[in-house]
Amino acid sequence: MPVKELPDFKTPEEFDEWVETHDTSRYSFEDAPEVKIRPKKKPITLKVYPDLLQRVKAIAARRKMPYQSLINQWLAEKATEEKGK
Repeated sequence: MPVKELPDFKTPEEFDEWVETHDTSRYSFEDAPEVKIRPKKKPITLKVYPDLLQRVKAIAARRKMPYQSLINQWLAEKATEEKGK
């Protein structure tokens, strides 16, 4: 069967709607741009001591990354470590 070209979409929502209503098996996605999908993060409130927060922010600044990303990284590392026990 011949491979069809994807139509042009103006918005991601338009693409989502099209995918939900069409058989995509005859379409080529080879030329589609690569999309990195990140899991959604849930915002939380976390109370920390001000001096601890300043130290974390300083470490994050040295690593040239947002302090929230550093905290998230540390939590993920610790959770993985604990899971292995």
